[in-house]
Amino acid sequence: MRRCLFAAAGLFAALAPACAQASDWDAVIAAAKKEGSVAVYSALTGPPAIARMKAFEAQYGVRVDQFIGRASEVTERIRIELAAGRHIGDIYITSPATLPGHVKLGEIEPVMDVPGATDIRADIERDPDGVPVWVPPYGILVNARLVGETEITGWKDLLDPKWKGKMTGDDLRLSGAGAAMFEATYKAFGRDYHDRLAQQDYVVTRNNREAARQVARGEYAIYFPQQLPYALALKGLPVRMIAPKEGWVYASAHFALLRGAPHPNAARLLTQFMLEPESQLAFANAGLIPVTNGVIEKASDDARPFLQTKLLGGGTYELQDKMMALAATIYR
Repeated sequence: MRRCLFAAAGLFAALAPACAQASDWDAVIAAAKKEGSVAVYSALTGPPAIARMKAFEAQYGVRVDQFIGRASEVTERIRIELAAGRHIGDIYITSPATLPGHVKLGEIEPVMDVPGATDIRADIERDPDGVPVWVPPYGILVNARLVGETEITGWKDLLDPKWKGKMTGDDLRLSGAGAAMFEATYKAFGRDYHDRLAQQDYVVTRNNREAARQVARGEYAIYFPQQLPYALALKGLPVRMIAPKEGWVYASAHFALLRGAPHPNAARLLTQFMLEPESQLAFANAGLIPVTNGVIEKASDDARPFLQTKLLGGGTYELQDKMMALAATIYR
C-alpha cells in the first residue's frame, strides 16, 4: 500500500484525510499479519474463490481456514459457536436472502468497511451489513447432442412437453439456487409457469456437479439452474450453457463479519483483496459476475458474452419463507 507523500507543506491540510486513510489501512494490514489467519464460513464458495484465497495467503502470509457446507450446516455451526461463546469464524459468505436473518439474531457485526467498497457497481444489489464480492449467475445446461441450438433459449422453453421426464433440476422448495430460481421466475412469469413446470416430471437433485455430468453423458437433456462457472469448466464436453433470454437467476455473495470474530483485521484484508482488480478479473474469467466497475470489458472472450446478459432476479429475505412454502405446495 502506497503511503502519502507531499511536495509542499501547503498541501497537507487538503490531503490529510486521504493520507490518514492510507495510514489506517497500513495498520489494518500489519494487524492482519499479526493475527495470522482468518476463518471463512460459506455455502457459496467455489473454485474461483478458493484460488483467490490461496493467492491471498501467498501475498500476505495470512492463512485462510475454510468451512464449506450447505447453508443449513453453516448456519448451525455459527449458532452453536455463538451460543457456546466460542468465537472461531471470522467471515460468513452469504446472500442478501439470508444475511438479514443473521443480523436479527445478533450474529453479524455492523458494516465491514474496506476501501474497495467505494468502487462497487451501482447496479449490484448490496446489503448494508455485508460487502458484495461476486455474483454467481444461474442459467440452463443442455446436452448439445440432444437439444438443438434454438430449442432452449430461456426459462419458458422448459415447459415444452418434449422435455417431460428428460430434465433434472434443483429442489425449488429449499434454500439455495432452487429457491432463488423459484422466486425470480414466479415474480416474472406467475403461478401458471410453476404449475406447468411441476407437470414436466423433472428429477430433483441435490448434487449439481453430478447433475452436470449426467447431462454430459446424455442421461438427461437438461439441468437447471446451472451455475455459469461450473458450466465453463465443462469445456470440451458435449454440453451447452444457456444464458436465458429473460435473464440470469442470481445470488450475490456478500462477505459479512461474524460477531466476536477473533481475526477482524484479517477478515477486512481478505475482503479488500477480493475486490482488487486482479481478483475481480479472475472471477469474471471464471464466469462470476464482478461487482466492481470496469471489469467485464476486460474479461476473456469465452466469459464476456455471458457476463453481459441481464439479471432476472433472485431470492429475497422478505419473501424467501413465503416462496419456499408456496413451492412446497406446487412441487410435491
